[in-house]
Amino acid sequence: MADWSGLLPELLMEISKKIDLIQDFVNFGCVCKPWLRAASAAKFNTKCRLPLLMLAEKEKTHVREFYDISMGGQIHQLDLPVAPGSSIFPTLGWLVVVLETNADMIMLHPFSRRIINLPNPISLTEELVENGITWLPHFLKAVLSADPCLSSDWILMIIYDGIGKLAFVKNGDKAWTGIDAPISSCSDIYYYERRFYGVDYQGRIAVCDVHGPNPTAGLLISRIPTSLNALVGCKFYLAEWCEKLVVIHRSLPKFEKVFRVFEIDFTHKGNWVEVSHLGSKAIFLGHNSSITVDASEFRRCKRNCIYFTDDSLEGYVDSEDGRDMGIYNMANRSVEPHFEEESCPQIIPRWLEPHFDGMTCAPLIPSWVQLNF
Repeated sequence: MADWSGLLPELLMEISKKIDLIQDFVNFGCVCKPWLRAASAAKFNTKCRLPLLMLAEKEKTHVREFYDISMGGQIHQLDLPVAPGSSIFPTLGWLVVVLETNADMIMLHPFSRRIINLPNPISLTEELVENGITWLPHFLKAVLSADPCLSSDWILMIIYDGIGKLAFVKNGDKAWTGIDAPISSCSDIYYYERRFYGVDYQGRIAVCDVHGPNPTAGLLISRIPTSLNALVGCKFYLAEWCEKLVVIHRSLPKFEKVFRVFEIDFTHKGNWVEVSHLGSKAIFLGHNSSITVDASEFRRCKRNCIYFTDDSLEGYVDSEDGRDMGIYNMANRSVEPHFEEESCPQIIPRWLEPHFDGMTCAPLIPSWVQLNF
């Protein structure tokens, strides 16, 4: 019988470079230590992959499905060590997981299954106590400053509670730190040039320098002029486009489907510029941190388009076909589907970047029971 562990390292590296699917790459490294070393040295090329659409859980199982545009719409299944019913927020290839029963939080890398325990955010809502019962915070979005697989100097910021408050935690912190933001009802956050930026439903932009001497103070820096007529029936996102921070206006489901993109004016003069064409770029929006890719590098990605998913339960349930998802063409304002099958009703799909730096993160773990939930 052949000794597969005795294959030459150079041959193993060449084989690992031919693997297209991340889960196959992980399984390759789990065969034995020589194969693991080869996979770690070769690393998985995620630059050639588009974001994966993480579909809803089915029947309270640990298995989650990922819709892969890069592979022509293939659906991959992955057994994740996550308690069924948990809230999940993707950012930089990680999943911020919140247990619905007590708000315990972790960050999980879905492919290497590395786990980072986070402080319980219940202290952020100590004022929400009634008849001895503490109400659990409601989370809207989570955004990382850096990939923890590549840097130990990472910060995670969240939008929580229905009124869009902000808080962050640094690597090693034992508790969350709230931010005194000069905006209300924060709609989205984005990490750009070593600062976190936020936008609220009134189109106001705030910045927080979490690396500076006063990391809990937010500063109002700009606001979308009312003359642009972008404040009615909408939600705002932040994204990066051509190395610029932009605001994206999205009409709510009951209005005509329209997306508008604006360059932020940081001069306080109100000289906002509307972007009518994204060039070769495509932007992925939804219940995740915003993702921008160069569509010219992907055969199956449409340039000058916005790939969007639901990010509100109301929009998901009330839309005519049961979901508010599609590809918005900036040129002709048309919308076409990117996923035509049914996901689980009343559960919101979201985009996940396939970040994966070889097998350097951690070994696989067998069960979500080990997550200390």
